[in-house]
Parts: sequence; C-alpha cells; structure tokens
Amino acid sequence: MLEIKIKLTTESCCLIGNQTESFSVGGVDQSTTIDENGRPIIHGSAFKGALRNIVRELEKKEGNMEETKKYVKRLIEKILENYKSEDIVKTEKIKKMILNLEKKLGSNELKAEYIFGIEGVNGLPRIFCSDFRVIESKDKKIDDYFLIDTKTCIEEVNGNIISNPRTYKVIKPGVEFEGIIRFYNPFCITNEDEIKKIEVHIEKELKDALRMFNEGIYGIGNSKSRGYGQIRVAFDNDQKEGKCDDKV
Repeated sequence: MLEIKIKLTTESCCLIGNQTESFSVGGVDQSTTIDENGRPIIHGSAFKGALRNIVRELEKKEGNMEETKKYVKRLIEKILENYKSEDIVKTEKIKKMILNLEKKLGSNELKAEYIFGIEGVNGLPRIFCSDFRVIESKDKKIDDYFLIDTKTCIEEVNGNIISNPRTYKVIKPGVEFEGIIRFYNPFCITNEDEIKKIEVHIEKELKDALRMFNEGIYGIGNSKSRGYGQIRVAFDNDQKEGKCDDKV
C-alpha cells in the first residue's frame, strides 16, 4: 500500500466546510468546519476534491500524468476481463457498467483522474484521503486557530446596488495540519516488484500534482476567488516531527 504523508500549512485565511452556526447577536454567517475538540479540521473529501481538480487540469497538457493513465488503462482492461467472465451473472447494472468501461477504453477517454474512482464501478483500487487534523501545539488555545473576517458582497436588487457585508470564522494563516493519502495495492496485479514499480510512478505524479498547491493558483475550501484557501504542502523529508492532536 502506497502512503504519502503530508503536512499542510495555511498560507491565507481558509474557509473550509461552510459549517453554519446557530444565530447569535454579533455571530458569523459562515464558519469553517471544526473537529470534536473545537479545532479546525480539513475533511479528506474537501482535500481530495481539490487535488482531483488539479489532476484534471494537469492531464490536459501533454506529458503530464502519463504513467497514471497507463495504469488506468490496464486497470479497466482487467475489470472488463473479470466482469465478462462466464462466472459473473450479467445483471442490468453490470451490463451498464461494462458498456461504460468499453466506451471509455475504445474512445480514448481514459483519464488520470479515474484513480480517484469511476462512477458506477464499485471496488475499484483508488485513492483514499484521511482528514487533515491540526498538529498539536501546547502554546495554542482553541481560539488561536481562528480569525473573524468580513467580506462585502455587492448585490443588485430591483435595479439598486446593495452592499451586503458577510462575516466568516476562518482558519488563520500559519496553522499546520497532518494527513495521509493512501493508494491500495491493485487487485489485478500480484507481482510485488510490479506493484512497487506502479506505486513509484503514481507517487511521483501525485506529488507533482500536490506541489501545484504551492504555486498559489489552486486552493481548497470556499470562496477561493476571494483569496481564501491558499495552502502549502510538504512531504516526509520536508517535515519536522510533530504530534497530531488525534490519530489520522
């Protein structure tokens, strides 16, 4: 099993999860998601979605994610081989899945992003992402992770321009998180040397995609167009040892 351990640091204020809070006088309109201890948390689904978007953009340019595409092609071929077996009962759902995969395979629609999963195909070896939890700091109290930020939303109502200030509870810049991306061994390959070779290629291409967060173009969470969601990622050898508040 391939694991990529990541340290994530917020570079800007981050509004992640769009969690609403009970109304109170002077309260906020939207709040970033928090864990069971009241600290900010970046859910794996949010991070995975942002990474998938980067992979989708990268593979549009020739020469990117090529090894991952090759693996996806082989994986689909193996899935089709298994489901076309006489031992498999061809239900309507399975027939639909086979037609879908044959179409992808025959029309050059193979995409590196399928490593995150293919709609309608269960049990596919794919990427899993843990939640990112705050790295423990004895010097920080709960409130030290957050800022209250105000943005003005300009709206047109009946021909009139109205200024609508909105208040957000966001993660401060400089907050550090830890999380893990996992890729489970391909079920269609049993040779350990071949599995390792595949994992090496996929790890390299995934890390190249993850480093795109550091370019400042891609972000995570809500309101990215307003400068929210800018992060920096680092990997194993780049990280200082730190203890996570909770097990990942």
